[in-house]
Amino acid sequence: MSWKRAQLHAESMLLNLGLSAPAKGKKDLRGKQIVLVDDGQNQYRTMCFTIAAKIVRRRGGEVVLKSPDPGEQPHAKIVDIARPQPAGKGPRPGRGVNNR
Repeated sequence: MSWKRAQLHAESMLLNLGLSAPAKGKKDLRGKQIVLVDDGQNQYRTMCFTIAAKIVRRRGGEVVLKSPDPGEQPHAKIVDIARPQPAGKGPRPGRGVNNR
């Protein structure tokens, strides 16, 4: 189990999930969340999920690790997160045309 092989597998897994190749230094996964469902039975899968989580966090996404429900297979999925928009800057009160 080499880390380099696990990293290649994690990057390929993220590409298969629909994430594009990373642009250097860009936080292009803001507003996205990856859900990793792992039962801990396979050490290699756990290592790949750990590396994928590190890649997603570095690119600005959020990561949720959870254990599977009974009968559920280990998997990963991407979820879009609805974030509230920050309040825009409007005119300040008391700054009308006649108030100088």
